[in-house]
Parts: sequence; C-alpha cells; structure tokens
Amino acid sequence: MRLRTYPSISFIVVLCYFSSAALVYAQAGKAEVTGEVRDQTGAVVTQARVVATEVSTTQTYSSVVTESGNYTITSLKPGTYSVTVEADGFKRFVREVVQLATGERVRVDVVLDPGSVAETVTVSQDASLLRTESGSLGQVIRNRKIVDIPLNGRNFFSLVTLSAGVAQPPPTTAGPSFPRINGGRPRTNEYLFDGISVLQPEPGQVAFFPIIEAIQEFKVEVNSPPAEFGRFNGGVVNLTTKSGSNDFHGSAFEFLRNEALNARNLFAPITANPNKPVFRRSQFGFVVGGPIIRDKTFFFGDYQGTRQLLARVRISTVPTLAQRQGNFSASLGALLFLQPNGSIGTTVTPNPVNVTDTNGNTIQARVGQVPSFGSSRVCGQSHPGEHIRSVGCIAITTLSEPNFERFGQQLYSHRQRARRSGPVRRSS
Repeated sequence: MRLRTYPSISFIVVLCYFSSAALVYAQAGKAEVTGEVRDQTGAVVTQARVVATEVSTTQTYSSVVTESGNYTITSLKPGTYSVTVEADGFKRFVREVVQLATGERVRVDVVLDPGSVAETVTVSQDASLLRTESGSLGQVIRNRKIVDIPLNGRNFFSLVTLSAGVAQPPPTTAGPSFPRINGGRPRTNEYLFDGISVLQPEPGQVAFFPIIEAIQEFKVEVNSPPAEFGRFNGGVVNLTTKSGSNDFHGSAFEFLRNEALNARNLFAPITANPNKPVFRRSQFGFVVGGPIIRDKTFFFGDYQGTRQLLARVRISTVPTLAQRQGNFSASLGALLFLQPNGSIGTTVTPNPVNVTDTNGNTIQARVGQVPSFGSSRVCGQSHPGEHIRSVGCIAITTLSEPNFERFGQQLYSHRQRARRSGPVRRSS
C-alpha cells in the first residue's frame, strides 16, 4: 500500500498554529486603560471610538464605548500613551502623556464638548495617581533607579527591597538572596518576565536574570494582587523588558573590579600576606534597539559577558607554637576548689583541689585537665606534665604554623588559589 503525503496541508496546519499563537497575550505583564465617556450633561456617549497610541512607536490600540458608557483597552505595553476619543457631534478629545506601568489598570474618564470633530480639545495632564480600579498594593521600580543604583554582581534582586513590605536576607557567595515579600518565605514568590513565569518549581529558583540595561521597569505586588496572578503565597515580582521604538537607542557598558582598588582584608595583614588576594572581574556588554520598518516592526537586543579571576582569604585556627611543643596550659580553665556541699567548682574556698602531674609534682587542678592514661611519648620540648602521643606528632606536622594574632588568638591566614570563571554570556 502506498502512502500519499500532502505537504501543502501540513504547511497550512503549522502556519495556522503559529498564527494563532501570536494572538495570545501575556496579560500579567501588560497594562490597561479604562474609563467612561460622557457629555456635558452627564449622559453617556455610546459608540464613541477610543484610541490609545504609544508615543515611541505610534502603535494604536482601539476600543468602542459600550451602552453603559464604559470602555477598556487591554494588552498595552508599559510606556507613555496618548488617548483620543471621537464621536459624531462632539469635539475630538486628546489626553496626552498617559503613563502606564507594568500590570497597572489606569482610569481615564472623558467629558466631550459639543462641536465638530475637526476641532480638538487637548489635555496634557497625566492620569490621576490614585488607582481606583484595583485593590492591590505594590510599587513600580522604574528604569532610572534600576540603572543608576550600584549593584554588586548586577542582579536586580537587590532592588526589590526598595518596595515597602520587602525584606532581604544577607547575600550569599552566589549573589543576592531571595527576598521575603509580605512576610512570605523567600522561595514562595512568583517571578514574571514579560508576563511569563521564570520560576522553577523545585527548588524554587529563578531560571534567568535579565541584563540590567534591558529592564524597563518591574512592579512588586505585596498584597491583594489581581486574579491573573497565582502560584505564590508571598508576593509577585512582575518585570518588563525594553523593546524597540522608532528611534535608535543603545548603550555600551564596562564594570571593572580589581584588587588594586580594594581595601586590605582585616584578617589578611601585610605580615601574613604581602600581596592582596586576586580579585578581577569584568562585566561588559551593550543594548541596542530601533526600527526595522518604521511604525511597524522594531527590534531590541542585548549582550553581557563576564570574565573573572578570584582568590579568597581563608582563616584557620591552628595549634599555637606552645601547643606544638606540648604546652597546653594556656588552654586550661579556672582553678578548681572543693565546695562546702562536697562538689567541685571554680568558686574560691579554703580547700583547693590538688592533683599529681606526670612528673610526680602536686599541682592545683584546673578546668579542662584530663587524667593521664599510662606513659606517652613526648614530641619535641614538652611542658612538665603535658605529653603528646605519636599519632599527634605526625598529625601536627601537617598543620601550618600561626602567622598572625587577632583578639588574643593565634591564627593562620592564607590566600586560596585564584579561580578563573568565564566566559559567562547572557543575551536576548
């Protein structure tokens, strides 16, 4: 039996699949404009056409006023818009500089004046800062703060604490810790980049961190978020990345760290380590965006590379020079006395507790002394009564001698071998 193939049908099916996918919007990362349209008498103006125009790309989004006098325009990218309302028998109304943030629902009510559509009433004031369309609590961190505030490692997690109701545990060697939002545990928050969840179910890690220069803004939802959010019991970090516009914009960056610019480590004095530990990190890259076809098609790209060579200071507690010779008297505690109730303690009484050392001398006992179990081999010069067994003599040769002292304790400071990492690249 011979099978016949229909490549044209397969191509149409695949084309329809991708075409339908393009119509699905990530609502959580978008903004909305809603409001009422009325005339001077307070009556609703039905069938009026409302158009929201993004200033940077001139892209338009439209809606029609319903019978109840309301309109809603959804799936708007965060940015600056102008809202235009037109209806027969009324002057054209234009509301400029309507700023939309990530995940916000902004209300713009319009009152139309009677007249010709050729006449225009322009309002340049932004929409009210009071958000009455949602009961959620949150704060938007805009691009200027994201770019201007110094970040060690260039991870935006440290900026989440700019929002009220957010606390962050101390950072780890891997970078900033996950924040606690609204009292929730660090790994129970939701993270959305352009409306898409980037949270791995287990162990609750974020799969990808965008480049700082590519972030337009992000909003931290700390309480009563809208219904489109889920999978969390702490808060939501809703991030929006930049996109291209009708103008070419771009920047290049280089962030350099070098041990020559670092202060000396408190636990790495010059007597122990003449040279500072190697610390060389270079983070560099660029972002660029602009039009492919003006008013229609745009592009935006970014790249970041990381090169680093790191060495770390390690502090170890090692036997003192006296202990290496068998003298552990400095490690002993207070003198012991016989108490009136028959017990032994450190409270001074007329009755000291005396013991005999390994040399046959009578001495007063101290806290930390242990009885001697038979003869033991002396390693090097031994303090009277203190002995080190043969196994200890071998083990002590593997330990470094102390090279500095802090707070009365002899320590050994050394520089761990430098580790090179890179290239680490991130792009989108």
